[in-house]
Amino acid sequence: MTDSEDGRRGDAAIERVPGTDDVYLIDGLLEDTPGRLAIYLLDTPEPALVDTGTADTTPGAVLVALDEVGVDPADVAHLVPTHVHLDHAGGTGELARACPNATVHCHERGVDFLTDPELLERLKRGVEEAIGEPAPYGVPGLVPAERARPLTDGDHIDLGDRALEVIDAPGHAPHQACFFDPTTGVLFTADAAGMLFDGRITPTTQPPSFDLEDAVETVRRLQSFEPDVNCYPHFGVATDAMARLETYERQLPEWVAAVERATETHDDPETIAEALRPEWGSMGLEGDVRGVLGYLSHRDGE
Repeated sequence: MTDSEDGRRGDAAIERVPGTDDVYLIDGLLEDTPGRLAIYLLDTPEPALVDTGTADTTPGAVLVALDEVGVDPADVAHLVPTHVHLDHAGGTGELARACPNATVHCHERGVDFLTDPELLERLKRGVEEAIGEPAPYGVPGLVPAERARPLTDGDHIDLGDRALEVIDAPGHAPHQACFFDPTTGVLFTADAAGMLFDGRITPTTQPPSFDLEDAVETVRRLQSFEPDVNCYPHFGVATDAMARLETYERQLPEWVAAVERATETHDDPETIAEALRPEWGSMGLEGDVRGVLGYLSHRDGE
């Protein structure tokens, strides 16, 4: 595609989602690296951002993209982190300051982690311990509690000319929601449908809360919406949406079984990840192994 065809504008890392007139992918520059984290802008009468990315790089990238599209930050009505993992929600506080009229919508099990300073600090420390470095995604800012709205399954977010349907989506995390736009057929998958890199779906099973049965049931439920387009935060858009969901439904138990088999000959996440990398290599593979090991330990009552 040419720049004009795919919706790129100027130097901003933004492109229009195929089959839509007003949905855009913004590159959130995870760890300052392009092509790893997508934020989605709906340029509707009540503009919305689905996911807010990291606290360090994403807010600046988003504000540049808003300027390129012609959306005033003061007109942004909705900030919608899909879950409170800090690569998806770490930028919420800063974007809430930059978009002073936006309501922050988040799953009812996660919203307090964005508004309560003690819970936000606990979330930050957990990420630091998991990754092994201080503030790997920057220092997240607090969201004013009066601007936050908890979401439950079946809720809707009013975009002015249509509404996003809220889908409770446990499995990757208990505080995760997906969002479906029935007007465009676009499904915002959060991390419930895997990751899409180089045309390939790979698992995302990070700790501490991965649960195989919940994850598979969520993918099956997403299929019931019969989306035309999947918008993945890691990273990009698939127009063969149903086929991708079916692939992930099959893949999840295969991935868990592969990790379990690997524990017969390897005894730590690093060596398991290296053994599985030729077939399963993806961004964050060691963390995905850790998530499965946690699930297996809980399943087996250890």
